[in-house]
Amino acid sequence: MVISSLVVETTPDAAQQAAQKLAECPGVEVHEINGYKVVVTIEAETVDASHEVASGFIGIEGVTGVNLVYANFEDDPSLGHAQEQAR
Repeated sequence: MVISSLVVETTPDAAQQAAQKLAECPGVEVHEINGYKVVVTIEAETVDASHEVASGFIGIEGVTGVNLVYANFEDDPSLGHAQEQAR
């Protein structure tokens, strides 16, 4: 399981609507709206899956940027596989 925390920036008038759309994304939880910034977490099976979800945020109307704050990916099964291949 990968858990990531992000700050999603929006245009000043779009934070509420963007937060509603973000909350509809699978694995996404909206924690706070502060001005034009929306704080979210993503829970996904792998780093790639988390990145895919976050990459989709930019397609939400009013979203202008996505900033990763924190990521915990020690339990990502695909990383173990990548380490084995590197040997």
